[in-house]
Amino acid sequence: MKHNRYVILLLCAGMSLAANSFAAGSGDEILARMGSIEIKRADMERLLGPFPVKATAEQIRAIDQALRTELIRRALLTEAMRAEWDKKPDVRQQIDAAREQVIVSSYINQQVRPAPEYPTEAEVQAAYEANKQQLVRPPQVHLAQIYTKDAAKAEEVAKKAHEKGADFAQLSAKYSQHAESAHNNGDMGWLTVEKLTPEVRAVAEKLAPGEVSKPVKVADGWHVLKLIARKSAETMPLAEVRDRLSQSLRLKRAQENEQRYLEQIVSRTPITVNEIALSNIGANAK
Repeated sequence: MKHNRYVILLLCAGMSLAANSFAAGSGDEILARMGSIEIKRADMERLLGPFPVKATAEQIRAIDQALRTELIRRALLTEAMRAEWDKKPDVRQQIDAAREQVIVSSYINQQVRPAPEYPTEAEVQAAYEANKQQLVRPPQVHLAQIYTKDAAKAEEVAKKAHEKGADFAQLSAKYSQHAESAHNNGDMGWLTVEKLTPEVRAVAEKLAPGEVSKPVKVADGWHVLKLIARKSAETMPLAEVRDRLSQSLRLKRAQENEQRYLEQIVSRTPITVNEIALSNIGANAK
């Protein structure tokens, strides 16, 4: 699905949103409605960040759920404001406290933010060398599959896949009942071995590149697997983890800056606590 055609169809509050009710491809694109309440693409990107260029089915489901949640939140807010709930004294106190917290958090974040040039390339390189043991990519396998819920069909397809000259990709596209991988000719991409189900892992670890398995029974059906390639555990290259390391170093520096900043504030204006009054609070509680 292309980024500039990112249209989500959903049912919300019992109303179906037709594709032609959406503007195409801009921040004004309406993604969902609930009565008179509308959520535009720009609204969700402010909440969630830019949408992926090519969203997976899982990402689309997550955005769908976020849309529904935000619509309900806005509907509740509309009801509450209509009832002037924000003018209740206890609610007003909570609003003021939240406002103060936002101001304080924004201010301290600005004060302790590391310099733009931090960390340097040399500092990132040093962090990489110091943490190589934690930067290991576990073993991976590149698998293709044909999935079916029927044992007899799994045996039939496995037999076809083992025939000389068989085209596994075509067989997957034709027979697999797993829509997402079937759309990619059965290709499941690179998968971390330790995250595979026990049944699939046991078979995948024994396959040679290019080899096709017999049907593998799992909880909800059968897999016929083809190992395309495998990778042993390896240290990830610096280029792959540079941004992660840089962000980690900046976060650590910000935490250190914050600690020093708060210590300076207390040093300039020491805190005193009325211990007698404090002890009386405890006594009154008994």
